[in-house]
Amino acid sequence: MRLIMAMQHRGEIVAAAVRKSGVKLSQLHRALGVSRPTLYRRFEDPNLSFDFIRRVGEVIKHNFAQDFKELSAPTALLAEPILPYQLTNLDDCKDRLLYVYGLYTDLLERYNALLADRNE
Repeated sequence: MRLIMAMQHRGEIVAAAVRKSGVKLSQLHRALGVSRPTLYRRFEDPNLSFDFIRRVGEVIKHNFAQDFKELSAPTALLAEPILPYQLTNLDDCKDRLLYVYGLYTDLLERYNALLADRNE
């Protein structure tokens, strides 16, 4: 006789917690940096990422560690969530790209200077 374990539908559990929290979906999707349709699709995902679940929990002030044992690991072992960088227009994108290019150029110049000092 085989034992079949029931899989938790992570999206449904998160959606239920959101409904219980009273946080409006418009507020939630803005805080998470995703569109409302994307939020609904995430609620339909049975294998929703724990990173996203953790972020939702922070917004709605809910500890999902009681729902998912995978989230009950010591906090020192958990990585910080990566928040998406939102660009609102093309000028913001250009400015961000130029900023990163400047950082890269500076780093490359310092690296070349170190190589030159080493070879002397």
